[in-house]
Amino acid sequence: MIIDFIVDEKYICAIRIFEDVVPKTAAVFREQFPIRTKLQHATLVGDQLFAVLPLVIPMENLILTQDMVAQRREATGSVEGAVIFYSPRQVFGVTYSDDLAIEPLANSYIGEVIDGMTELKLVGEETWRKQDKFVELRIREAEAA
Repeated sequence: MIIDFIVDEKYICAIRIFEDVVPKTAAVFREQFPIRTKLQHATLVGDQLFAVLPLVIPMENLILTQDMVAQRREATGSVEGAVIFYSPRQVFGVTYSDDLAIEPLANSYIGEVIDGMTELKLVGEETWRKQDKFVELRIREAEAA
């Protein structure tokens, strides 16, 4: 499943959800997307853009932040592009940098950015300075059929 990450009506990047690894999460996304909500900034597993979603989804592909960092760095050289869903707070997070403030927190590692990292980094820096943007998460039309 590919999700388009759209900020203030502008396409920013595409995210591949690991449907084979997080099937319950993917099923809820298919039922509930598109969703539009406030975009926020955090630093946890790298600088992240995050959105609180009105979805309660069980944790899947549970991993501690430091283990996800090690896994991403081994696979891609950087943690940027990692996508998580933190179920206790319904947070959908997209990592846009490798600047880490690792906490021993368990997340659902649900996907990765597959294009648009430069645009995502720009939006990340803008959002870090002023948190006034909205994000829409939309299943890519070719995927929805």
